[in-house]
Amino acid sequence: MHQVSLFTAALLLLPAVALPTLAADAPMDILQAARSGKSKEIEGLLAKGADLEGRDKEGRTPLMLAAQYGRTATVRMLLGKGAKADARDTRRWNAYMLALLAPSGGVVHSTHNAVLKLLPQPKRFRLAITASWTPGKALFSSCFLRPEEMTQQIREIHPDGMAIEALRHYAATTGRDLIAVVSTDARGNSEISERSTPQDVDAVLTLLVEPGLTCVQPADQLSMSIHATLNRPDDQTTLLEKTFGGGVRIGMRGQVATNPNQYGPIYASWVKPEAGPMYWAVLTALLQD
Repeated sequence: MHQVSLFTAALLLLPAVALPTLAADAPMDILQAARSGKSKEIEGLLAKGADLEGRDKEGRTPLMLAAQYGRTATVRMLLGKGAKADARDTRRWNAYMLALLAPSGGVVHSTHNAVLKLLPQPKRFRLAITASWTPGKALFSSCFLRPEEMTQQIREIHPDGMAIEALRHYAATTGRDLIAVVSTDARGNSEISERSTPQDVDAVLTLLVEPGLTCVQPADQLSMSIHATLNRPDDQTTLLEKTFGGGVRIGMRGQVATNPNQYGPIYASWVKPEAGPMYWAVLTALLQD
């Protein structure tokens, strides 16, 4: 019979508890299970006393994570267990918001419609929009027009009206009917308005459009930025302040004008892509309030 070495014998005498537990043998955390859509594992963890409203470091509950990752069956099960659909994370996002939008960048989860139908629907917000325009920092010169002619040309283009119309069209066609634009006021390059803001709106969105125009021989280089401020109508609390677009995009197709008649189409093509980011930023601010 072979003799057992002292080292081997010592290992054999160690108690079982001294050996590390393999990670694969550990039960799945309820938050990870919710993120992965493991409904059966969640039910087992709940039966063992797991917290239905437990939170991760960002304050997200199992329901929030299941909603964010589009786990329809898991969302249905968690709601059936009594999960709180109105709970908020550290950024004041709830399950509906996480199912609708990616937290970074305001990207819409178009594949999560089934989840959204299970969650309480938010109210339809009533929004008033006031817009004006002012020459941007890049509004230096035109290769074709004198300064007074340049200002008049832009005034006739109505860049403030462009911004309002783009946002209103987006809200009506792509915004999932979550915001109703009930009042608009295009003030041009004047700060004075003859229209009063309705009292029954949830918020007032103020847009300051800054068209830029620079002569870069032999053509004009165009740019535009839109500074958006969202306020409550009652106490003027600022819910959102953000600038969209901006900068002279040298070399990009469609941003160079070879004559003043091209200003309008170029500015319009610039405004339209900004309507979506503006809309979702406004909606996020309203839902967080």
